[in-house]
Amino acid sequence: MIRNFIFIFMAMCFSRNLSAQGNHFSIGIGPSLIYLDNSGIYQDFRFKIQPAITISFNQQLSENVGLRGSVGAQIFNSGEYYLAYPNKIVRWGDKDQAFGFKGRGYFADLMPVFTTNPNSSGMLNSSLQFYAGLGFGLMFVERDQQTFKNGVFKGGILISGDIISSNETNLIPYIPIRTGVSTNLSGNWDFALEFALMTTLNSELDGNNIKDKLLTPDMSGQIQFVVKRYVGQVW
Repeated sequence: MIRNFIFIFMAMCFSRNLSAQGNHFSIGIGPSLIYLDNSGIYQDFRFKIQPAITISFNQQLSENVGLRGSVGAQIFNSGEYYLAYPNKIVRWGDKDQAFGFKGRGYFADLMPVFTTNPNSSGMLNSSLQFYAGLGFGLMFVERDQQTFKNGVFKGGILISGDIISSNETNLIPYIPIRTGVSTNLSGNWDFALEFALMTTLNSELDGNNIKDKLLTPDMSGQIQFVVKRYVGQVW
């Protein structure tokens, strides 16, 4: 039974129907980072790299344009970089702003996607395709955050204070941009390397809206290896 299942799966993976591109499912996995008020010392390249996953369905509207819906998840971890900067975390704490957090973001978005040099039945196709899209989405964030309260300095040294932990959630709108390069194998399967930037429409992702960073909105960046499986009618 197991051998039959493996044989069928391998046959699907390596079958080639010489079809034009069309609707497809995809799954992408790879590293991600965040650009937030409390998530790292970026000028010193000190920040956390965490995993992310995206599952998508693309409805092809024409040879060049598709409509893509995506859902996924990303792990968030600000690290504890700002514990070395007591003046800053005390100032943040006086305004009830977190200096660190750990959590997850679950996102869903919709975007039109433009693909260069699409397949055409009976034509010699390019081995690579480039694509890009811009859309709108919502992200649900749940996090355990830390805020430093009642900080007391003596002689310029922090001598006391309390770290207050709390569990918080937010529903955050964002603008996703995705671009990538995909193989063009003229079969049922293709593979891509994809870059995604999610720019939130506020600064609430990390529990800190002081806006000390250079760019105001919170951002998430992802690099993912993507596997695509074509389904249904082709173009």
